[in-house]
Amino acid sequence: MIEFKGVSKRYSTGQLALYNVNLSLAAGEMIFITGHSGSGKSTLLKLVALLERPSKGEVIVGGRPLNKLSQRNIPHYRRRIGFIFQDPHLLHDRTVFDNVAMPLLLSGLAQADIRRRVQAALDKVGLANKEKNYPLMLSAGEKQRVGIARAMVNRPTIILADEPTGNLDPELAQDIMYTFEQFNELGATVLIASHDHALVERMRKRTIVLQKVNP
Repeated sequence: MIEFKGVSKRYSTGQLALYNVNLSLAAGEMIFITGHSGSGKSTLLKLVALLERPSKGEVIVGGRPLNKLSQRNIPHYRRRIGFIFQDPHLLHDRTVFDNVAMPLLLSGLAQADIRRRVQAALDKVGLANKEKNYPLMLSAGEKQRVGIARAMVNRPTIILADEPTGNLDPELAQDIMYTFEQFNELGATVLIASHDHALVERMRKRTIVLQKVNP
């Protein structure tokens, strides 16, 4: 499903984020990426989402090398991907419903379909009764759940999460991880970058440890 072949990434600043990474993830697998700060966890996820391109090597998703994907086809490819950040970057002047609906509005979906999908996504993350609230009315855990619902509303086949529990207390963090596990059980391939080793160990999933690269 997702394959890294000899992938290296050096940024224009000269920073070497990844060096010669070889990695294979099966479709429907849930995997954790761990490692010290600066080891390339975020970069690895960005390469899958085509937010960055490798300096060397190949990233292959669903049998298709991403370096052969034209600029014109990138938006269509990204619709397969749900990306969750540590900060969900919610629009504070929009309701929870409108925040989650944003990807569907950009896709031009009919209003009836948007309402059905948004309500289903909010129900899945336990926020069905919060759709008319604004982000400032929510707790940190609820905001993160809105971010997850927004990432999932397009029904992606791949979920990428970059330190999604970094700002949450241990109990909330565990709840968020169980939410990802539920989406994985529905068939999504889930790749989570996290530095919370205790939480990762409790989840009992395959774990890849990245080492910080010396330039």
